[in-house]
Amino acid sequence: MNTDSSKNENTHPLSYTFSPRETACLARFLRVHQSEIPDGLSDFVKTVENAIYNSMSIDEAEKFYS
Repeated sequence: MNTDSSKNENTHPLSYTFSPRETACLARFLRVHQSEIPDGLSDFVKTVENAIYNSMSIDEAEKFYS
């Protein structure tokens, strides 16, 4: 049984647009729980963090993650 959905041709794509508030909450949650995040979600985590970093100044990002 293949459980890696990235290799399964029968997967269904998920499309969702996060609001700025949802993105911020998700980024904080992922940062707090980073040791628990499975390796299979690393691209997703990077995408969320990039969305936050690209929308903030360095000072804002430092305060956000403090």
